[in-house]
Amino acid sequence: MNKKKILEDLIKRKVILISDHDKPFKLSSGVTSHHYYNSKNCILDPQGLDLISELLLKEVRKFNVKSVGGLETGSIPLVSAICLKSSLTESNPLSAFFVRKEPKKHGPQSDGPLAYFEGNIISPIVIVDDVITTGNSVIDKTLDRIKKLGNMEVIGIVCIIDREQGAERLFKKHNLEFYSLFKHSNFKEYIDKKIMEKKKIYEHKQTKKLEPQSIPL
Repeated sequence: MNKKKILEDLIKRKVILISDHDKPFKLSSGVTSHHYYNSKNCILDPQGLDLISELLLKEVRKFNVKSVGGLETGSIPLVSAICLKSSLTESNPLSAFFVRKEPKKHGPQSDGPLAYFEGNIISPIVIVDDVITTGNSVIDKTLDRIKKLGNMEVIGIVCIIDREQGAERLFKKHNLEFYSLFKHSNFKEYIDKKIMEKKKIYEHKQTKKLEPQSIPL
């Protein structure tokens, strides 16, 4: 079994969560969904992180870049592992950095655009993320902050899972190449099957509630 297939099976077992039929998950966008990609369950798994970092490094190396980075906290273990993997296998290893959601208030470089950054940001750059939905947060919270540094070139974005909700189209508008290890469509059949199983369980419970109860004499 190849490594991508092993990771796919790991995602099915650890990352994809299915809600109860009557209690859907609320996503950060505000919408509800019966499925949720909890990528941290795989990123913080030793086998999962080893596979992810190796496969993402291959995607990153489609670009001629010097550093990888992304928004905290999801990207931190990813870029760290990619950086480490490249140092063990390549003669010119990548540097890594991450972008803060809020600027740091103490210590060096706590003023100006660098207050949002930690690590070694070297151009050209690939942005790394775990799960991308619309892509808006990547543009607003990562790309735009990198651009404010000046003389920094971002040439691509890579992620584990693309939820296929407009990110590819958005990144194309910004002249950014986009690669993902998996797309939501790769898991759709599996997810739909699991959702239907949960629906049948819910309907069975509702039917049992409606059955007349015998009263002992």
